[in-house]
This record gives sequence, C-alpha cells and structure tokens, in this order.
Amino acid sequence: MNDAAHLKVAAALHYLSQPLIGVGIWVGRLTSWLVLAVIAAVMTTIIMNLLGMNELLRWENSIFLFNKAFTINSATELQWYLYGFLILFSSTYALHTNSHVRVDLLYQRFSPRTQHFVDLVGHVFFLIPFCLMVAYLYWPQVVMSFNSGEQSNFGGLTDRFIIKGALSIALVFMALNALGRIFYSLSIVIDPKRATKEPFHVH
Repeated sequence: MNDAAHLKVAAALHYLSQPLIGVGIWVGRLTSWLVLAVIAAVMTTIIMNLLGMNELLRWENSIFLFNKAFTINSATELQWYLYGFLILFSSTYALHTNSHVRVDLLYQRFSPRTQHFVDLVGHVFFLIPFCLMVAYLYWPQVVMSFNSGEQSNFGGLTDRFIIKGALSIALVFMALNALGRIFYSLSIVIDPKRATKEPFHVH
C-alpha cells in the first residue's frame, strides 16, 4: 500500500470512529448527572428511616415504576436502579478517556502505536465478544421479567424488567463504542503520526 493510500485509509477509519466515540462520551457525561439522583434517593431513604416513615406519598391510580405509593422500599430500590444506570452507561466514558482500571504492568512502557495495537486486539477478541455474548444470553431473562410483570416483593419498585434490560442494552452500547475505539486504534496503527492527536471530543 503506497503512502497516499494508507494515509487515506487511516483518515477514513479515524472519521468513522468519531460518531461512535462521540456518542459514548456524550452519554457518559449525561449519565454522570445521575450521581445527584442517587444522592437524593439515599438522603430520602435516610430521612424516612429517621422519621419512622414507611410511606411518603400515595395516589389513587397505579403509575409506571412506583405503582400506587412511594415507600421507603421504593427509595431504597431506586438507589440501585439509578446506580445501575450510572455505572452501566457511564462506563463508555471511562473507555474513551482511558480512565478505566488497568492491571497491565507493561502497557505504559509501550510506544503509543503498540498501545493502540494492544487495545485493538483486546477490543476485537475480548471486549466486544464478551459484551455481545452476555447481552444475548441475558436477554431471555429480560423478556421473562417483562412478560411476568416482575416487581419488588417488598412494596418497592415495579417494572423490574427496566433494570434488567439496561444490562443487555448497555453491553450492546459498549460493544458499539468499542467498535469506535477499534477504528480509532487501527487508524493509528496504520498511521502512527495520528497517535499524537487525541479525539476532538475527549477534552
């Protein structure tokens, strides 16, 4: 492959990576605001517990997620619903900003091109297959939860399929974002000069 051709391929791969990485960054930043909702749910639970309140609000008609009342169990379960969404969907931000935990003792000693090659192999052979396999195998549980109307047994939240479905959806979303990282890393492996250029949306 001549120089002009491989530079064009690298540029095209870089261009393809941007929307996928951009969406991952945007969703990660958006879901980070769920921290405030988690704090609010925790504080509500603590206050209700201190006041000895089992039920904060009650209404006549059943509504989505809360049924006919907001109880202390509703607040408690809301905490892990929100925290689950926070962790599942903000993980793409950690992936793209390289702020996730690494246990590789050699990675930091590699050249930028080699680092991207290692990332490329990891995403292709480990991350994407794992995400898609777990999402696929777990999806029947989501369908069963929806069909059975699964809900809390302790007067908490209804519609349990939402948090279960979030796992499969988030893993597919992670796989798509990992595809963006594959395109980006491959562009650097082909054209090492791009290693000095971080994606525009990471900053």
